Amino acid sequence: MAETKYLIIGNGVAAISALQEIRHADPSGSILLVYDEGEPFYYRASLSEWISGKNSDDMVAGRTPEFYENMKITQLHGRVERVDAEKHQAFLADGETIAYQKLLVATGAQANRFPVKGLGEVLVFRTLADARSLKERAMSCRRALIVGGGILGLELAGGLHLLGIEHVAIAHLGPFVGPPLLDEPAAEWLQERMRADRIVLYLEDTLDRVEGHMTYLRSGRTWECDTIIQAIGVTPVFPEVSGLLTGRGIRIDDHCRTNLPDVYAAGDCTERQVPGSDVWRTTRIWLDCSWQGNTVGRNMAGGDDSLEAKPFFNASVLYTFDYSYIGEPHGEEGEAYRWQGKDGYCKVRVVDGKFAGALKITDRHGAMAMREAVGLPVEADLATRMSHPDFQFNNVTGQDWDYLFY
Repeated sequence: MAETKYLIIGNGVAAISALQEIRHADPSGSILLVYDEGEPFYYRASLSEWISGKNSDDMVAGRTPEFYENMKITQLHGRVERVDAEKHQAFLADGETIAYQKLLVATGAQANRFPVKGLGEVLVFRTLADARSLKERAMSCRRALIVGGGILGLELAGGLHLLGIEHVAIAHLGPFVGPPLLDEPAAEWLQERMRADRIVLYLEDTLDRVEGHMTYLRSGRTWECDTIIQAIGVTPVFPEVSGLLTGRGIRIDDHCRTNLPDVYAAGDCTERQVPGSDVWRTTRIWLDCSWQGNTVGRNMAGGDDSLEAKPFFNASVLYTFDYSYIGEPHGEEGEAYRWQGKDGYCKVRVVDGKFAGALKITDRHGAMAMREAVGLPVEADLATRMSHPDFQFNNVTGQDWDYLFY
């Protein structure tokens, strides 16, 4: 039986952030990293730009093989099926058993799939292997249907469009694309630009069946295509752990501890309780996964850190545009201030005279300064100017935060 001080299951941003913190605090403790994807750590958020050719292989790779060697990390390619938390043992699919002192489950999430009559191969967009398959398929693809108009589907549609596929359609059950990132006005702005690129949008509709190259939607409409990709969200995945408290994901506290001694969790496989409520919310954002990894790594090595209460923040790709989502830009309370032009969109929300959040599309300058400004008092005239693309948010906080992106 193999033995290790720290056992980390997974190789995403939460796992990598954790092992770096562990190694910083404990230079000699043994760390075993077990993962089944078969790839060194990579930037999942860059996959659509890699498909389109905007990013190179080097820009997707997050760590080199030398990184693991220099950090004295032992790697094992395999899948942990079960954990006996009382005995501190993990059991792999190939029959191997690993004894550990402390365990981190950071196994992430997998793409959802649903059966469709007549559809043989189900293509999804989540991993680097998925992206490779789609990019190879795109070389001969002329017409594609994406099932799902959420953030992942929009990101994929942008990648296929930039790759030169002229006929791309999206079937989306909702009345507009992009929720909950987009409200209806923002979605209308984006949909206008997508239609100008000849992206076909089938709203309040979804795929019903496939016959050869013809797809039949629930509404009765049809779309001929040679490639169908499902982009309908993700579900947390994790091994069976005896006595572990779970909902959709593994339930963790502000220290990234589970209900079991010496068992921690971080990243997309987890969920946290919304303060002051009985609601548990799954972890979905890259930055949150990274913060959780940093926190849990320090705590596994003997620290007592907790996750800071920070305004929500995410920055990624929306169709072919960069975007930043800060705080709480949507809601019935307060006032909304919008600016939109051909190449940009911005919404600023103020509640009770304080900056509550913003949605900023096409330009990330000032985005981190916006996050720092959440909660500051804002008058109506200032809020109007804040929504304009020329507004200098760094001036509000007194610090230049753009170094995080540029």
